[in-house]
Amino acid sequence: MRLHRYVAVVFGVALPLGLGGCAAVVQAPAASPAASASPSPTPPASPTLTASPSPTAAQTTPALGPKGLGELALGMTKAQARGTGLATGISGARGTCGGAKDGRLIGADRNDDLSGKLFFSTTTNRLVIIAATDGVATPEGVSLGTRTADVRAAYPTWKGNLPDSFGVGYVRAPGNSKAYYRIGVRDGEVVELTLQSLDQDCAE
Repeated sequence: MRLHRYVAVVFGVALPLGLGGCAAVVQAPAASPAASASPSPTPPASPTLTASPSPTAAQTTPALGPKGLGELALGMTKAQARGTGLATGISGARGTCGGAKDGRLIGADRNDDLSGKLFFSTTTNRLVIIAATDGVATPEGVSLGTRTADVRAAYPTWKGNLPDSFGVGYVRAPGNSKAYYRIGVRDGEVVELTLQSLDQDCAE
């Protein structure tokens, strides 16, 4: 199956200043008959607690690579992949190289044929390709929508097979000698991003 589809408070309550360790003795003035009692001090208002902000997407979304996506790793069986809770639609035990039974990542765009698609080998029945969804990036910061210049900055050895306006290139995944990224560019930005096993047998 071809992957071509050129269509990532601290609150404080101010307290009155205390006196120093030594105090001066001052002659108290004669009490005045009209003197009134000192007003009772008003207790400070209790600090208002503010809920901590929710984690950002960057903090909660795992990176694509170098061995997989969070707990979802290349080389897993379908049963193992289902157990991660990161994918949906995985059924059966045999791989179909990206067929409907291989499933997709949670949050995949169903209108995009490649978005979040998983590929299980028809030979080994192991996960061999993971396609990115919007908002998922590699550890080096490349995601769908990344500009070509930024792809080259992150992966100096990446080179598309056509000019910058359109092309597909491959680069080894840093930190994993057995996997690589397939990065497709159109109109100067990434439109296709997959992490693939070096020995995958599903796509060119």
